Amino acid sequence: EEIGSIGGLGEGERIFSVRFVDTIGYVVTFRQTDPLYTIDLTDPTAPVAKGELKINGYSAYLHPLSETRLLGVGQDADDEGRIEGAQLSLFDVSDLTSPTRLDTLTVSDANSSVEWDHRAFLFWAADDLAIVPLNRYVWDERNGSEDYFAGALAVRITDTGINEITRITHATDERKWEAQIQRSLVVGDELYTMSQLGIMASDLGTLEKVEFLGW
Repeated sequence: EEIGSIGGLGEGERIFSVRFVDTIGYVVTFRQTDPLYTIDLTDPTAPVAKGELKINGYSAYLHPLSETRLLGVGQDADDEGRIEGAQLSLFDVSDLTSPTRLDTLTVSDANSSVEWDHRAFLFWAADDLAIVPLNRYVWDERNGSEDYFAGALAVRITDTGINEITRITHATDERKWEAQIQRSLVVGDELYTMSQLGIMASDLGTLEKVEFLGW
């Protein structure tokens, strides 16, 4: 049963992500730019749009890091709305009437499965560590070469920025196409990542490989 509604958000655009945190709602729409809307849900029968931030690209997944910080995973785009690569965005939502973007990290010509599968994302708050699956493919017709990566991006997220630590991959020259990392989790002092090739344990502190079990 519908008890409340709100209209006028991103008219003519498509909703790419929604996230509810207690009495706050976040909505991202996209066509050419990425409006991030903040919604006050204190009275669920009368939700109120509080703020709006227009930026290029979009966030297909939103993850609350704290009461004042929000992480978006999606795609960067140019002024015409053409997507350009995977992008992580750090938002300051301490003032719902004026959300701001503090930092971005973009990998050109790449995408992440987090855009359509939130279970592929890991945030380990104790170390401010995020693991984001990443796939990138570029073909250079001039010299017939390819640039391919399948694995995961490991980033440290501070209160003001996103910093890449390393890229994790299970790929071998023979089976690089099956190395897309699908899940990650922390057990004790180790980070485990899983792909179609197997499961790898990495030291949580250094993210160096400890052991790999193939299948």
